Amino acid sequence: MDAELQAIREARLAQLKAGTDRSTNSSTSSNTASSAVQGLLEPAAAERLSRVALVRPDRAQAVERYVQQLAAAGQLRRKVSEAEVVRILDGVAREQGKRDETRIVFERKGDVSAATPAASTAHAASDSEDDFFDE
Repeated sequence: MDAELQAIREARLAQLKAGTDRSTNSSTSSNTASSAVQGLLEPAAAERLSRVALVRPDRAQAVERYVQQLAAAGQLRRKVSEAEVVRILDGVAREQGKRDETRIVFERKGDVSAATPAASTAHAASDSEDDFFDE
């Protein structure tokens, strides 16, 4: 029984090590992408982006993707400044706000009296300012 238990433990340990290696590989690939973006940013911009990543990692990743796209398209002539990172962050926040915004739209039916012209003229002739006293 102890041999079986030991075999199960070893198999589970091997699974855990294999899972850890996979997660390490994925985190190193994301770190590589982040370091590539850090090379495209001025030091102040990189610092701001790292602070944003602490509170809003989704926005920081969106900025990183955007900077990578600009670099891939050859549109970056110099390193991205902190002011440009702020503008990109504002744009990302605006886009996410539009996506997350809840809208309520009221579709009202057309005016019923406008549908029948004869009824609307007869009603308009009998209508006065003091509807309360009309009989």
